[in-house]
Amino acid sequence: MANKKNNSNLSGLMLLAKKPGITSFSSLFSIKHALNTEKVGHTGTLDSFAEGLLVVLTGNLTHLVPHITGFKKTYQAMICFGKETDTFDPCGSFTKEGRSVTKEEILSILPSFTGALLQTPPLYSAVHVDGQRASDLVRDGQEIHIEPRQIFVYRNELLEYRPAGEKDGSSYAILEIECSKGTYIRALARDMAEKLGTCAHLCALRRIKVGPFSLEDAALNEDLKPFTIENGLENEKAMIALNKKIIEEKKLSINKKGRKDKNYIRSEEEETELIKIKSYFRTFTPELAQECGFEIDQLKAESESSFLNGRPLSSKMFNRLPSEKAMESEYHFPDEIAVFYSSGSFAGMIKKGQGRLNYAFVVPKKDFKIVKISWQNLLRGEFPREWKEKGTALSIGSFDGFHSGHKAIGDCILKQKNLVPGVITFTSSVKSRSQDYQGDLLTLYQKLNLFQEYGLQFAIVIDFSDDFSKIEGAAFIKILLDKLNMKYLAEGQDFRCGYKGALTMKELKELSAEEDFQLEMVPDVIFEGERVSSSRIRKAVEEGKFLSASKMLTRPYTYDLVKCLGENNTVQGGEQWYTFKVNGVQLLPEKGNYDVVALLSQKNSSEMSAYRTSLCVDNKDEVKLLLPSDDSAGRVKGVNFI
Repeated sequence: MANKKNNSNLSGLMLLAKKPGITSFSSLFSIKHALNTEKVGHTGTLDSFAEGLLVVLTGNLTHLVPHITGFKKTYQAMICFGKETDTFDPCGSFTKEGRSVTKEEILSILPSFTGALLQTPPLYSAVHVDGQRASDLVRDGQEIHIEPRQIFVYRNELLEYRPAGEKDGSSYAILEIECSKGTYIRALARDMAEKLGTCAHLCALRRIKVGPFSLEDAALNEDLKPFTIENGLENEKAMIALNKKIIEEKKLSINKKGRKDKNYIRSEEEETELIKIKSYFRTFTPELAQECGFEIDQLKAESESSFLNGRPLSSKMFNRLPSEKAMESEYHFPDEIAVFYSSGSFAGMIKKGQGRLNYAFVVPKKDFKIVKISWQNLLRGEFPREWKEKGTALSIGSFDGFHSGHKAIGDCILKQKNLVPGVITFTSSVKSRSQDYQGDLLTLYQKLNLFQEYGLQFAIVIDFSDDFSKIEGAAFIKILLDKLNMKYLAEGQDFRCGYKGALTMKELKELSAEEDFQLEMVPDVIFEGERVSSSRIRKAVEEGKFLSASKMLTRPYTYDLVKCLGENNTVQGGEQWYTFKVNGVQLLPEKGNYDVVALLSQKNSSEMSAYRTSLCVDNKDEVKLLLPSDDSAGRVKGVNFI
């Protein structure tokens, strides 16, 4: 079953390389599917024949669409001199022919098409006339008049030229044009040709920059062909054929909205593309806010409640962060301030006005949630690009129990303040494949929650399959360097990985010097004269020595009952015994009755309540828990052994 769209307003920015032949609106579908969200806003569309950079905002960040739309843009445009279509692009019908032009003629007029210009938009455009699109009115056979408007061309340069030949009497040029909002490149080509006494149209168009954002940083950019005259001619042929097909389908009244059937199964190629798009999603950070020209304030922790409740704003509620980058930017907005929570997440925008601060919009504070990525999806590219650019600090291990020894490793990772902290772990312990193995100390659900509470930002979760077990240790480490930009690795003294555990700490040290990443060997944590380890804790649990186990874990040993529904069994006093199926992963102590604290979820709250009671371990398939009611049995999430 497909996931429901997430309406929690995932706020961020996406740079996407639109392909020719599809609409900008269709491109947004890919982003919606990749991010599993509906609230998406574009900051300037591209015609279906055009390709290149789309800057897309999601969630609450869609409030910033007008700002991004106002940025100047840079295009590469391929112009055919000698043929004109009614739309001045390859989607129209050819209506006029004229002479070709020389390279020298083009160069001679470029200065007069630079600077402040008056431009009349094409009739086939989205400009509104009397409340309707000009293109719709023209297609209905109406005559319309569009007033010229002022635009600004900052730069207009010739990149490539091809003269007319024997088979083709037109000449072609590729121009790079940096211009203001509202500039129609089609109209610029029309006006340039008119000045040269001929006609023209665009064969191809590529947007390469929007404000501070570049096409080279966009998802799927590598799928675009080099922007050359040769490829531009191929693009025009493809667009003419596509346009003809669309017209024929309309005549046959075929209704095709581009939406896939509900039961449609995406291909491997489509899945990989969505994963790649997802990896390019960028959260709105202080650095990104400065790139967009905003000054930045950090909300003081004690002021967060006042801010979220819309109380009057005061400068005392904020710490001003350095904003030199924003003030130096040509897109600087001095009266608008991006606000961030003390955690670093985006909190909204405020405005300066009439000697006071005013709210623009507020982004509700969200609980941090660790990012979980499977090994297969990591290999296909699903890792946030902004994290990869920053670099990661890691540790590799089963982390069964996530005990005091593991936390010593975690402390080393979290000290790497300039890197993104995470772990490489497994769905279950490697030892669980042994027949005499009695169980793990943690379910994967518990493990990820502990990682999250500890402050780790991501976990790469690996199913220890036969295929994975055959990967050589050095090859595995090199994958982490390539896919995660691993710059720091912390491990215990007994670390081993790879096929048959052949890569030891000794070989790992040599590899770190060779591949230039920092390796830190973390000393053992000692409890009662011995090294803390998962196997030692497991033995303590089996023997019912829960105090020793809790000291090594630094918390009680918790058996997970999240997905184990209880059934009424027998009544004892005012309480009832409820039978729960075991989770099939975790270790249980020997048969017997144990004092435990049942952890119960609270109605309409994320808080948990505790209920001291008894647990009976009767057999390997089920346990019995003494509880006061059916309601409490339905809210049991786990038990702490005490």
